[in-house]
Amino acid sequence: MKLVAENSTRKDNGDDQLIPLINIVFLMLIFFMVAGQISQSDATFVSPPESIAEAPIDDDALQILIDAELTIWLNDQQITLEELEAPLITAFEQVEDRESFTLAVKADGEVPVENLQALLQRIKASGFRRVTLLTQPGEALP
Repeated sequence: MKLVAENSTRKDNGDDQLIPLINIVFLMLIFFMVAGQISQSDATFVSPPESIAEAPIDDDALQILIDAELTIWLNDQQITLEELEAPLITAFEQVEDRESFTLAVKADGEVPVENLQALLQRIKASGFRRVTLLTQPGEALP
C-alpha cells in the first residue's frame, strides 16, 4: 500500500529559494537596529573648532548653538542675544543643584571672538557658572 503516487511531481515555483534571503535581511535589520546609534541632530549646521581636549559632556545640559551667520538657537528654537537671558534665568532657577548644572555652547569656527564673548557675558549674567564649549576632535600636535 503506497501513500504517495509515484508519478506526482512537485511544482517548483522558486519561493523556497527566497526564505534564506528573507532570513538574512531580517537578521541584518535587527543588527542595525541594535548596533546603530541614533543621535539628535542640531537645529542648524555648525562646524565647531577643533580641539585635542576630550571631556565628557552632559546629555541633560541646555544647549546653545551659534552658527556662522551669528544666529543663536536655544534648544532648537531661534532666539536673539537680547532675548537669551530670560529663558536661561528661568531654566537656572528651576534646577535643584545649581552648582552642577551645565550649559553647552556649540559655536561655529567662523564666529568672531567678540560675538562669542558677548554670548558668554549674557550667559554669565543669567547665573550660569559652568559652561562647556563644544568642539570637534582634532589631531594632536607632535
